[in-house]
Amino acid sequence: MSASSTPKEEAGLVRAIGVPGLTANIVNSTVGAGIFALPALVAAQIGAASPLAYVICAVAMCLFVTSFAMAGSRVSLTGGLYAYVEVAFGRYVGFLAGVLYFLTA
Repeated sequence: MSASSTPKEEAGLVRAIGVPGLTANIVNSTVGAGIFALPALVAAQIGAASPLAYVICAVAMCLFVTSFAMAGSRVSLTGGLYAYVEVAFGRYVGFLAGVLYFLTA
């Protein structure tokens, strides 16, 4: 069988990660190791209101995750945060966003 007899498939981004994989990726990149020390610090600072603080933070993180999901559905490039910012603001700003995200993660 020769290579010319088979039709060449279009190379592109394969969207095969699925909802569970995407959820695990977002949780992994936003939670980090600080989750093991943070509850004690929050409880010491604000006391009985700490569950409410976690609910407020969860709502804020849902907004953050939703914006990432919307950007991911509109940009067909690979690269995550860099690709989203590059499409919107250009290569230089995309580079800065990628480096700053790397340094804070």
